[in-house]
Amino acid sequence: MSNQANRSTDGLKSKPERDSLAVALDAVNDRWSLHIVRALAFGASRYTEILRVVGAPRDVLAARLRKLAQSGILQACTTENGKVSGYELTQKGKDLGQVILVLKRWGDTYSDDDVPSVDFIHTVCGQEFVAEVRCQACGRPLRSGELSFGEDPAC
Repeated sequence: MSNQANRSTDGLKSKPERDSLAVALDAVNDRWSLHIVRALAFGASRYTEILRVVGAPRDVLAARLRKLAQSGILQACTTENGKVSGYELTQKGKDLGQVILVLKRWGDTYSDDDVPSVDFIHTVCGQEFVAEVRCQACGRPLRSGELSFGEDPAC
């Protein structure tokens, strides 16, 4: 996104109207939600597994799991007697995984050298997967400063 002079008429001095980006940010606007989605995407399903992997306090984890379930990002798996036996990502939650992959690329680029990287293999071609944001119209990779708000410039 551009940080140049392309701003709303009020220069974003007040909170903008609710839009799809605000909805997306609100869905994961706390410290733990993306960590929970990551844990579920990596195979954790039971509360104790998620707790161990994420490291959130128990009450916070329970509240975030409820919030993510209410927003349709995950769902509780229940036994025949109605007890929650675990959690799984919905399609909405799995699609959020694409956002996490882009964040992973940013982390790979800017984390300290001693921080290990997690590599993913694209099962279709067998090669290492690296997320890249591209323009749907022209196919070119997006670079910093190449977006503006509400305009439709040629690619």
